[in-house]
Amino acid sequence: MSGSRTVSIHQPTFFPWLGFFRKLALSEVFVFLDAVPFPRTDRGTWSNRVKLIQGGQPRWFTCPIVHSHGPQKDVNQIEIDPSQDWRRKLVRTLEVNYGRATCFDRVMPVVIDLIHQPEPILAQYNELCIVRIARQFGLSCQLVRQSELADPVRDLKGSERLARICQQLDGKVYLSGDGADGYEQIEAYHRLGIELRPSGFVQRPYPQVGQTSFVPGLSVLDALLNVGFEKTAELLI
Repeated sequence: MSGSRTVSIHQPTFFPWLGFFRKLALSEVFVFLDAVPFPRTDRGTWSNRVKLIQGGQPRWFTCPIVHSHGPQKDVNQIEIDPSQDWRRKLVRTLEVNYGRATCFDRVMPVVIDLIHQPEPILAQYNELCIVRIARQFGLSCQLVRQSELADPVRDLKGSERLARICQQLDGKVYLSGDGADGYEQIEAYHRLGIELRPSGFVQRPYPQVGQTSFVPGLSVLDALLNVGFEKTAELLI
C-alpha cells in the first residue's frame, strides 16, 4: 500500500451536501462509518434528513425510520419505515419545487431511480445513492465499510476511533471536515503518525431556481437539478 494514502471517514448520510463528495474526491480511501451508535433523537440526523428548497425556503426533508425502544442500535441496523410513502413524497417535493430548474428534465429520471431503490436498511440505502452519484461524478476512490474491517474499533470513540481506522488502512493523512479543530483531538492522530488535514471545501454559488441569493448547505440533489452532473462535479474541485 502507498505510504501517503489519504483516508476520509463519514457516516452514510441521506443525499448529502457537496462537502461530503468533496471528501470523496480528495481521498484514496473513504470509510462509511456504519458500526457506531445511531443517535437517539426524534428530530432526525443527517443520516435520515437533508435540506432542500421547499416553498422558496431551505427546509428539512426527512426519511422516516423505525424507532426502537430497546437497546441503542448501530447505524447499520436502522431500518427505513416501510409504512410511510416518503419516496412518493420526495419525488413530488422535487417536482413542485425544482420543476423549472435548468437540468430538471435531464437529471430527474436518474434521481427518481435513486429514490425508489428498495433497500430497507437506511445506511445501505444511503451508501447505494452516494456511490451511484459519486460514479456519475467520475470519482473512483476505494470504498470501505467500517463494519467489514477486521477490527471495527467498537471500543473506542471520537478521534481515537477514527485515527485507529486510518492506521488499519495504512492511511497517513486523515481528511477531516472543515472546522475540525473544534472536535478533533489532533494528538490522537499524531501519536499514530497520521496528519490531520481539513478538506478545505468552500461552497461556490451556482444558479438555484427561484432564488435571488445563493442558499448554501443543501442536498446534492439541489445542485444536480439546477446545474447537472458535470457542472456539479466541477464544484467539488
